[in-house]
Amino acid sequence: METELIRLEDLPDNFKVYLDDNFRKELISKAVKQTGGFVKLSKIIRIDWSSLCKIRRGYRIIKNKQSPYFIKISLLKKLLKIINISISEVEKNVVGIAYNKLLVNTRLPVIASPELASLVGHALGDGHVSIERFKYVNQRKELTKEVKEYTELIFGHSGREFFYNDCYGIEFPGVIGRLLSFVGVPLGRKVTQKVKIPKWIKYGSKEIKSNFLRALFDDEGSMIKNERYKFITISMYKQNNLVDNHLEFFNEIRELLVDLEIFPTKVSFKKNWNDTKEFGFRIYNKKSLINFSKNVDFNHLIKKQKLIMAIESYIK
Repeated sequence: METELIRLEDLPDNFKVYLDDNFRKELISKAVKQTGGFVKLSKIIRIDWSSLCKIRRGYRIIKNKQSPYFIKISLLKKLLKIINISISEVEKNVVGIAYNKLLVNTRLPVIASPELASLVGHALGDGHVSIERFKYVNQRKELTKEVKEYTELIFGHSGREFFYNDCYGIEFPGVIGRLLSFVGVPLGRKVTQKVKIPKWIKYGSKEIKSNFLRALFDDEGSMIKNERYKFITISMYKQNNLVDNHLEFFNEIRELLVDLEIFPTKVSFKKNWNDTKEFGFRIYNKKSLINFSKNVDFNHLIKKQKLIMAIESYIK
C-alpha cells in the first residue's frame, strides 16, 4: 500500500493550484448556478469578477502573452463549500502547484518512494532547502543529474543548471523547497537546527532506506582505500548547542545500516570548528563493506570504484 505524504488537504491556504481545464470550468459553472449568477458568486467569495473570469479561463494576458492563473487554496475551499464537494475529491484534477509565480507540474498525492528518499538524502547532504529555492551543488555531474531526474519525476520541474567553483549545481523554485519541507527536510541551514530522519524513511521499505543512505553517503561519506586501510567514513558538523540531536541523528543512520546488515562503529567526536562540532563513524569489516556494496552502494563513481577495489582486495 502506498504511503501518501502530501495531499491537497495538507497544503496551506496560501498555496495555489492549477486545475484541469474541464474540471475548473465545470467547478465555476456549478458555483455560478448555485449562487444565482457570476457577479453574486464573486461577491460571496470576495474577489472581483474579473479575477473570477481569469480563474475560469485559466490564464491572464501579460505583455501580450498568456500566463497561467492559479487558484489559492483558501479560495478553492470557498468554491467547494458552495457546491458541497470535499477537497479530497478535487485532488486528481490538480495538474500544478505554485506558491508565488512559478508553477511546478506536481501531481498529488506525493507518495513515499525510493526516488523521494534519495532527494531527502541529498537535501540533508549537499543540498539546501529554503522557502526561496531547493539548490544542490556537487563536484560530481552524475549526482546533480540524479537530483534533476528525481525532482522532475516527482515535482515536475527540471530546474536551472549552473557551474560554479568547479562544481555542478542545479536550482529549483521555492515551492519545491516548501514541498520537501512537508516530507521531513528542514528549511534553512541544517547546521543550526535539529535534523531527524523522517519516519516514512525509518520505517520504509528496503529500497527507500537504501536510496536515502546512498544519497547521504554520496554527499557526506568517503571511501578510504590504501595499503593500510579499507573503510567507509561519514561525518557532519552541528552547532554546539545541538550536539545531542546530532548524536541522535547519527544513531538513526546507524540503525538503518544495521537493518541492511551493515555494522558501523559507534558515533565519535572528530573535531571542533568555530561554534560547531564534527561527529561521525566508520564502516570497517569485510562483511559490512560487501553488504554496503550490495544493499546501498555509491552512485558517486570514484567512491564506487574504490569500494569495488577494497572488496576485491579481500578476495585476492
